[in-house]
Amino acid sequence: MAEAEEAVAIFSLRKSRIRRTVLGYLISIYPSTSYASEIARKTRLRVTDVCGALNGLSDRFKKENSLVDLNLVEKTEKDNYVFYRATEQGHKTLSIIRE
Repeated sequence: MAEAEEAVAIFSLRKSRIRRTVLGYLISIYPSTSYASEIARKTRLRVTDVCGALNGLSDRFKKENSLVDLNLVEKTEKDNYVFYRATEQGHKTLSIIRE
């Protein structure tokens, strides 16, 4: 990841508790995958907030700052289901934030 992209990812995570929580949960279950409603249930967040953090949603969660667009989370579609899993870059970026 380029230095500028990494800075944007760090800024995005510092700005949003929901993004940090979602990424932290996905890292805790790595290498397993999860779907949005399960992430919401396990983190006690609303499904719309989880979807916004993962993919972007209107003005509150901008698409360019979403976890998927920042390559912190990978999105996999299988049989009309969408699964999410943390990436190595996601691990690295969150560990920088937690220092």
